[in-house]
Amino acid sequence: MSDAHRHPQDTELLTAKALTMRFGGLTAVDTVDFTIPAGRIVSLIGPNGAGKTTFFNMLTGLYHPTEGELTFMGKDTFGRAPHSIAQLGMSRTFQNIRLFREMTCVDNVLVGMHTRLKGGLIPTLLRLPSHRREEREGIEIARDLMRFVGIHERHAELAGNLPYGDQRRLEIARALASRPSVVLLDEPAAGMNPQETYALEGLMHRIRDELGCTVLLIEHEMKLVMSVSERVTVLNFGKKIAEGLPQDVRDNPAVIEAYLGSSDGAVVAPTGT
Repeated sequence: MSDAHRHPQDTELLTAKALTMRFGGLTAVDTVDFTIPAGRIVSLIGPNGAGKTTFFNMLTGLYHPTEGELTFMGKDTFGRAPHSIAQLGMSRTFQNIRLFREMTCVDNVLVGMHTRLKGGLIPTLLRLPSHRREEREGIEIARDLMRFVGIHERHAELAGNLPYGDQRRLEIARALASRPSVVLLDEPAAGMNPQETYALEGLMHRIRDELGCTVLLIEHEMKLVMSVSERVTVLNFGKKIAEGLPQDVRDNPAVIEAYLGSSDGAVVAPTGT
C-alpha cells in the first residue's frame, strides 16, 4: 500500500474565500473563508442545519458554489466536476453510507481506485497481460487498505452484510483507495459504539501519520472532535462564527450560544445530523 502524496506540513492544500451557496432565497453557506493545511486533522462543526455538509459538497464538486473562490492543489476548482477534483487528490465519505451493498468488500475498495488505474478500455476488454497485472495489484492494495482499517478478514463478504461500524470503516478504505492528499470524513462516528469511536480516533491519526493524508472531519461526537482535532472551525446558520484550537473553540461564548441558545454552559454533543 503506497503512501498518499506527502506535502510539507502546514502548506495550504485547499483555500476557500468568501465561499457562498444559495438555494433560491436560502443562503446555506455565507461568505466563508477556510483553509486546509497539509499534515493536519481539522474539524468542521456546528448545530444541525449549520451548512457543514453543503460546504463539503462544494469542496468536492457536488454543488457548484454561488459565489467565492476555491483552489485545491494550486488549481482553481470553483465549479469543477467531482471526478476532476478527485483526480487532483481529494476523496470523501458520506453522512449516509453509500456502499455498493451487493458487491464484495474488496470490490467496493477497488471502485475507489478508478482515478489511479491506468488500463484503458481495450486492455480490459481483451484481458491483456497489462490489465491482469493491474487487477492483481489492485486487489492486493484493496486488501491492504482493508487491513489498515481493521476489516481485512471480511474482504470476500458482501458489503451490505457487514455490521454498521465495519461499513463505516469500509467506506473509509474506499475513500483512501485513490491515494488522496486530503480525505473528507462526513460523520464517520455516526452509529458507532464508544469502543468503535475510540478506535476511529486512532485510525484518523494513522491516516495522517502513516499515509501522509490530511483529514477534514465533520462530526457531532464532540469528545472525538476535541481529542483528535488540531484546529476546529464552527459554522452556524451558514456563517463561520469561530475557528482555532479545540479548547479555545470549546470555551468560545458564540459557540456555546449556538449549541445551547445561551452563554450559560459548555459545548455538548448535539444529537441528530
